[in-house]
Amino acid sequence: MKRIKIDSVEPGDILFTARPGTSKVIRIATHGTVSHAMICVQHGSFIDSTMDGVQARNLQRELFEDDEKVFHFRLKEPPSREVLSKVIDYARAEIGARYSLAEAIRTVSRTRKPRTRRLFCSRLVARVYREVGIDLVPDADYCSPEDLRVSSLLEEVPTETETVSAEEVEWWRGRENPISATHQAQNAVLDAARSVDPGVENFNDLYSLLAKRPDADPVIAAALRQSGYLDLWRTEVDLHPWRYVPGLIDKISGSSEDLRDYCIGTVREAYSGNIRFAVNLILLRALHVRYPRESLRLEIELYETLVRNDQKRREVAYKWLSDHYPDDLKRHMEQIEPHSAYWYSIVDRVEPHLAALSRHAVEAEGGTNVCSSCGDEPALDYRLVNGAETMPGVPSLRLCGDCIEIRRGMGNVLARFLPAIDAPEG
Repeated sequence: MKRIKIDSVEPGDILFTARPGTSKVIRIATHGTVSHAMICVQHGSFIDSTMDGVQARNLQRELFEDDEKVFHFRLKEPPSREVLSKVIDYARAEIGARYSLAEAIRTVSRTRKPRTRRLFCSRLVARVYREVGIDLVPDADYCSPEDLRVSSLLEEVPTETETVSAEEVEWWRGRENPISATHQAQNAVLDAARSVDPGVENFNDLYSLLAKRPDADPVIAAALRQSGYLDLWRTEVDLHPWRYVPGLIDKISGSSEDLRDYCIGTVREAYSGNIRFAVNLILLRALHVRYPRESLRLEIELYETLVRNDQKRREVAYKWLSDHYPDDLKRHMEQIEPHSAYWYSIVDRVEPHLAALSRHAVEAEGGTNVCSSCGDEPALDYRLVNGAETMPGVPSLRLCGDCIEIRRGMGNVLARFLPAIDAPEG
């Protein structure tokens, strides 16, 4: 067995597979080399659409027979970070959407209607890129994996795989699969929403339904409680408490290099990796103000927990690297520069008042090297250590001396940006 090396795949990359069985029929029908398409959304995580619907999955668990073919593609012209983050957001927003077998079949026929909101693998990938103005194919609604593979906007990169031993395969098979449990719980909640409105495809539709139909609230709230959806996070925390509790990481047995790799992977996506938790939290809070629903309250409590856990995980990894491999921390810690386009793309969604304030300061002073709050100079860059409690989702601030003291008085825990060290080649 083999799997793709996680570190070789970047967010936004597209993976194609050609597996035996049904996929061979697809390849013959489309006169193609590949039969399935998936999009990477985070380190080790990808999203695809199968007969079970759209779901996020773990690349580490995606195993292939030695003779199975896997192809790795990415955009020839790399998009900006803010555009790429939108692609990932659109892909994640489709989680839970149902599969359309009929429309997948019509891809190889002349009949290309209707065009529903249901998905199949190549439609999902093509649509999320179309949402940001990148047309990988002429028709994003009806395209095959092969149509995507030969897109003039994509280029193939070497597919890096690693052998998975029979012992590890058995180990994975014997472990609980949290991805499967998550998918089942999500479907249970969405099915409850569809019992009220059959047109619901994903959680954004569910939130719209709650706003329009108060009678949907008790149905969805009951499903949230009974499905286990609200407690899915406990599986990860119970399995790996050392990732969330300071001090435990040094007490676990195992390879120091494995810990090192884990911590590097965590800090490399310190803020961008799970920014969706903070974005969802802010949106749910705003929606709940206008439409006080029990379902929204339950979701808010869930996302508050997810944001806190994400912060704990980041800070534990940060501390361990700081103690054991400080140069790794300087090389890999994600530090999002205040007042950059990518910074605004995040802060506009989680703290719009701060974004407006900093834009005013930048415009008034004629430069970006000013305090995010008041526009004074000199100003230094800080990351928020306890952003989950104070400003969820805000990755960094550029602050003058006075505003540093003010914010610390407000409870902000601030840490200076680390001096960067270039990563070694290779």
